[in-house]
Amino acid sequence: MPCFQLIRRSDGLIYHFAPHHRRTRCYLRADRPDLAITWEDRLGWVMRDPDDGALTGRVWSVAVSDQGAIPPARCWVTAKAGKSYVHDLRYDASEGRP
Repeated sequence: MPCFQLIRRSDGLIYHFAPHHRRTRCYLRADRPDLAITWEDRLGWVMRDPDDGALTGRVWSVAVSDQGAIPPARCWVTAKAGKSYVHDLRYDASEGRP
């Protein structure tokens, strides 16, 4: 599974994600491994709050049936505590991904 980045459009902040070494379809944020992007059959690739399980992020415009085995390199939206952000998911070029 490839590594990827979420790049916040408003200020260019970059979050790095890498595959979980024991769980399939799970990517952990490098600076906060309690934050993850995981696969859910009903919603596809999502982020959830580690404390209460609330949905905090997801790919914006890709149907679950079109999402595939890895998170889509598309626009993602995150929200928590009254704030929302738009991100672009990009795969690390060094791994030959788009």
